Amino acid sequence: MTVLADYTTEEQRVLLRSLSAAALAISAASPGRSVETASEGVAAAEFVLGSEGVYLDNTLIGSILFELSRRARADEPFPSFTDQAVEDNALPRALDVLRAADALLRAKSSPKESAEYRQWLMAIARRTAEAGKEGGNFLGWGGVQVNEVERDMLAQVAQILGVEA
Repeated sequence: MTVLADYTTEEQRVLLRSLSAAALAISAASPGRSVETASEGVAAAEFVLGSEGVYLDNTLIGSILFELSRRARADEPFPSFTDQAVEDNALPRALDVLRAADALLRAKSSPKESAEYRQWLMAIARRTAEAGKEGGNFLGWGGVQVNEVERDMLAQVAQILGVEA
C-alpha cells in the first residue's frame, strides 16, 4: 500500500498531473468549441472528486484525493482546463504524462493499487469523452456523444495504461 508521500516531489507532480492528462488527451485530440472543452473539464473534475467512495481501499487514490481537497480548501488555484487543452503540444504532453505515471505506478505501487489507479485514469478519459456532444450546430444538434477521434484516443490511452478501452 502506497500513498502520495511515498513518491518524490517530482513523481507526485506526475501523478497529480496524470488526472488532468487523462482528460486533456481526449479534449486536445478532438478540440471543439470552448464551451464543449469547458464541459469536458468540468465533467472530469466532478468525476475525480466524486470517486472518493469508489476507491476507499486504494490508499494512493485516497491520498491524492486528500491532496486535491487540501489544495481546494487552501484556495490554491487549479490550472484552466480550457487553456491547457488548446496549448501547443497539449496532446503529446498529456500522453507523455500518462506514460510517466504508468511507469511510476508499475515501479512503486502494488499490482492491485497500480491497476486500480490506471483504471481510474481510463475512467477519467471516458467521462471526458462522454461529457458533451461533438460537432453539430451551435446548439449541439446533429452532434455525437463520442466521435471517432475520441474513440481512437480512448484506445490509445488504454494502450498506454495497459487497460481495456
